[in-house]
Amino acid sequence: MSGILRGEKLIEAINAADESTVRTVLRGLCADDEVEKLVGKHLYQVANLITTKAGTSDSKRKATASVHICVRCGNAFDENDNKTKKECRYHPEEMEIDDSSSAWYDWDEDAHGEKDTPENRRTPHLLRGYIYYCCEKRADESEGCKLGYHKAVDGKRGKYDFDDDDDDEEEEDDDEEDVEDDKDDEEDE
Repeated sequence: MSGILRGEKLIEAINAADESTVRTVLRGLCADDEVEKLVGKHLYQVANLITTKAGTSDSKRKATASVHICVRCGNAFDENDNKTKKECRYHPEEMEIDDSSSAWYDWDEDAHGEKDTPENRRTPHLLRGYIYYCCEKRADESEGCKLGYHKAVDGKRGKYDFDDDDDDEEEEDDDEEDVEDDKDDEEDE
């Protein structure tokens, strides 16, 4: 399909677009319920972070420029805070369908369609039918099993800034923390 911008070209077009164009595109995207929820979540988080930072910052523009959305956990973060604090909880592996889950007990693919679809992966009551094999936990009850730095889309290159070397340095510490978290969970049960 021609006329569709992706990757680096899309990021360049977003950076070059005026406010009116960006607002028009966002309003158009919000016609999709799932996209509307995501846009609403991101706008709320970014506004809260900017408001908080503006109270401690020289200017609102400076606060706005350093706020990003993490591509791993989906939360807003300030790039200056991200240099010193690991606050991103994520799974290093994608969730996979768990065919033995009770979520699929009465599932008939002829009637309900395929089990493993992007829509089902976003449906709250079906998340119990997926598992993260990196930690062996169900998707509906699992916060990310790894703790690291947030990762943002790099506006200049239009690519994910996934330089995981900074997370690997302290991965052993993260694994120890994960074990401690698991022990705490077991004690709570």
